[in-house]
Amino acid sequence: MTTAEFFTVDDSDILKRDIVDMIKARDEAAPRGKQRELGPSEIGHPCMRRLAYGLMCVEKNNPSFDPLPAIVGTSVHKWLESAASHANTVLGRKRWHTETRVNITEWLSGSCDLYDGDTQSVVDYKVPGASRMAKYKKDPGETYRTQVHLYGKGFEAAGLPVKTVAIMFLPRGGTLSSAHLWTEPYDESIADHAIARREQAAALLHDFNVEENPDRYEWFAKSGPDCVFCSWFSPNPTSSLQCGGVE
Repeated sequence: MTTAEFFTVDDSDILKRDIVDMIKARDEAAPRGKQRELGPSEIGHPCMRRLAYGLMCVEKNNPSFDPLPAIVGTSVHKWLESAASHANTVLGRKRWHTETRVNITEWLSGSCDLYDGDTQSVVDYKVPGASRMAKYKKDPGETYRTQVHLYGKGFEAAGLPVKTVAIMFLPRGGTLSSAHLWTEPYDESIADHAIARREQAAALLHDFNVEENPDRYEWFAKSGPDCVFCSWFSPNPTSSLQCGGVE
């Protein structure tokens, strides 16, 4: 009996829709969607206006990006965690520290993908698509770079020395032979700069009294990259709670 004898075209369309809806519903229920304070992956972004929106929990203008890339990335992270645990078992010791919660400041903490005790390296995994992979091989970008230095600061605060920070880029649609590891020496000043910018943004929000004067969000400097992917981007802003981005 063929598939066609089970399903009509309309039935297949309905089943596809129901599966997509199921995936989206589970994604929307994930705890990460309810985060209130900015994390290490966010405070390193160069746009002060984006920081201000995030700190004030301004309603997102573009909350419904396709969740599949993030779902795939999360699943890959879970598998990689099991790979590190397996490696430790084979070694008979704990070289690899996985999904370690680090406290960077009183208000900033995060879960780091990997710490290598042998090389004293902090590692974050990224699972980009083909075009992003090509871009990140040239430059990981300020946001990702800052994120791993912040993790480094957290590990040092916990008494684990850090010599190197790294980002392991694993191609979402490729093979391990195409993986790219970016590294540089740990520099606490990079983490401190990001922390200071967040504190500056919080102070300006208070000084500008944006709760009563939301038009003053426009006083915050805005910058890219990738404005079109920002949760508050609108090509034709209709209020100060939306941003037209930069060219």
